[in-house]
Amino acid sequence: MSWFPVSQGNPLVRFLHDVTEPLLEPVRRILPRTGMIDFSAMVVILLLYAMIFYAVGRVSAG
Repeated sequence: MSWFPVSQGNPLVRFLHDVTEPLLEPVRRILPRTGMIDFSAMVVILLLYAMIFYAVGRVSAG
């Protein structure tokens, strides 16, 4: 959210942080630091996509 000039006290910003941080923080611990670019969101999105793809395949096959 650092790209957008909003207050960290903004209720929407706090909500987004509270919802996404439990998913992003473990990935951030695993990935190496890459300067200012945070790849953890991309990794989490890919993992969620893979899980959904797997679940849909299991449901449609069963």
